[in-house]
Amino acid sequence: MVIPKHKGAGQPRGADMRQRWLYDVRQYAILTDAENKFLILQLPKEYDATSAHTWTLPGGKLEPTDNPAEGIKREIIEETGLQAVIVGLCGIARWSTRNSKKLGIFYKAKVEGSMPKLKISNEHQRAFWIGLDELKDYPFHRKEMVGIIREALEG
Repeated sequence: MVIPKHKGAGQPRGADMRQRWLYDVRQYAILTDAENKFLILQLPKEYDATSAHTWTLPGGKLEPTDNPAEGIKREIIEETGLQAVIVGLCGIARWSTRNSKKLGIFYKAKVEGSMPKLKISNEHQRAFWIGLDELKDYPFHRKEMVGIIREALEG
């Protein structure tokens, strides 16, 4: 089979070439307990000026050597000390920051028990188990997270 060359192959990039974007992949878990409360984590004041003290979900960067399911489990353990069962994918979002383009992959995950005790990492300053009705009371680091959380837990 012959694979045709794409337009511009072998030519130097010029002003007329489309700029390519590579995405920095982030993974997040909507981590629920036996009472369907979910875990949120507060970013510290040192995070950055616009995101300090906002809330996020357990998760982080997908490392190049990570299998995605193992990567999100690793992040949950690192940030909370909890062992989770990944239930499945529940959302994808894209956003831009000053320096890069992000692709967020969201998973639904479960832990045993009701509001299990956490060992939060130094990446966060506080953690709460909340109900969906409390979501509006917490400003999130990424506004895209709110819709994905709502859709995952209402469905």
